Formats: sequence, structure tokens, C-alpha cells
Amino acid sequence: MGERRSARRYEVYLPLQVCTSRRRPAEFYTAQLRDISRSGIYFHSGVALEPGSNLELTFALPTERDRGGSVLVRASAKALRVLALPGEITPIYGVAATIDRIDFVRPVVAKSAA
Repeated sequence: MGERRSARRYEVYLPLQVCTSRRRPAEFYTAQLRDISRSGIYFHSGVALEPGSNLELTFALPTERDRGGSVLVRASAKALRVLALPGEITPIYGVAATIDRIDFVRPVVAKSAA
């Protein structure tokens, strides 16, 4: 069986903030981003999500090395598959999700006092 993905995936190992509730107050937790494409994302989570769950995801992509800083990425996604990863001491779940919307937020640069 060949590759079925239409978009190239990029391996990225970054902390990921996950919001699983549209209710107030919102519920947040940290997960680990593993790879991303323009239409999908895969991450490791300590929380077992239900397939079909709506997710709000936030993470920071580093900018060019010599400039420092980062770009904040916010994405609306829906969990497709959630599988327990074997061999882990504490339960960890692999979550594959489709990205419905993605926004890049420019960092705010604080002006130094002169």
C-alpha cells in the first residue's frame, strides 16, 4: 500500500498547547507535536481524546536562528484517530487530526526603554 497523503509532512518536535473545550472556562493541557502538514497534524498526548473531538492547538515555530524569537501558530482541528502507544509506563496516546484552519500570529516585539 502506497502513501495516501496529498501534502508533505514535516517532522517537528515542539510543545503543543491543546484546548479541548469550547465551554468556559476552557480546558488546556500540554502535548508533544510530532509532525505537521498543511492539512493534518500528529501529536502525543497524555490525555485520551475522543475521535471527532474539536481541538484548538497552539504552538511556537522558531524563526531564523540569527533573529531569535518565534511565530505563534494557532490551529482549529478535529481528532481523527487516537491510539494508545505501546510500551509506555504512563499512558500516552498518538493523536492524528485534520486541520480545519491555521493562523500565524506575528510576535509582538517589546520596545526597550532608552
